[in-house]
Amino acid sequence: MGKQINNIERVLDQGSGQINEDKLVCASNLFGVFDGASSLVPELYHGKTGAWWASHLVSSTFSKNDASLFDLGKRANKMLHCTMTEMGVEAEDKLQCWSTSVAAFQVKEDSMSWIQSGDSQVLAIYADGNFQLLTPYHNHDKETLQLLKDLYLQGDPDPQSSLRPQVETIRRQMNQSYGVLNGEPAALDFLRSGSTPLKDISHLLVFTDGLFPPGEDPEYQPNFRWVTSHYLQGGLQQVKDEIRALEVKDPDCQRYPRFKKHDDIAAIAVSFAS
Repeated sequence: MGKQINNIERVLDQGSGQINEDKLVCASNLFGVFDGASSLVPELYHGKTGAWWASHLVSSTFSKNDASLFDLGKRANKMLHCTMTEMGVEAEDKLQCWSTSVAAFQVKEDSMSWIQSGDSQVLAIYADGNFQLLTPYHNHDKETLQLLKDLYLQGDPDPQSSLRPQVETIRRQMNQSYGVLNGEPAALDFLRSGSTPLKDISHLLVFTDGLFPPGEDPEYQPNFRWVTSHYLQGGLQQVKDEIRALEVKDPDCQRYPRFKKHDDIAAIAVSFAS
């Protein structure tokens, strides 16, 4: 008899934007989060942003949970391309095309499998309180956030506008230097996957980057030990509340360089009977 799930906690919290562009899925033994990337063009499609459409379409595919994680990702990526074509999006222009990160896992009898692209993550917490980030972490925003920090220090009156060329440069590197699902065939080359035994795991967390604790140095990896400690104390709700409290104390994003005061958050925690 394999590991038994005894609790599932979800957090879906809108940030500073007009709509929540993050999505989450709990479908039987599949759990996933999806973070639509803010579009660099102002167009809305049936009243929604390209980022909303990307996370919505991809999450709806994963919610079917009727294939392997990779096959679900492949199908979702194709659906994204087809829908953009139907709605007249110039998908070849990376500033226009819709995109989303994905992190998801399936719980098997005595193991779990995961898939990931972008900066959403899967974190395992073990019975002894230690943790392991199961998914690869790649900080493709570090140069951009370092530039933002420098612009603040220089007293730039409109740092977000000055940052725009750098943001566009990074966006054009999608599925070249970092992965996202955006309808391109190359997106599949950046879908990372793996599996691990459940034997010593007490909790599995999957979350978008809105649940990363803000840091003062853009160069460093987020403090996932901090996430683990607050989770063990008070669940995902405490992690979210602590992050929002830090953000409120830095409304101008100067101490903790970031693109907006509050990012959207999607997170799921699956706990196993000991």
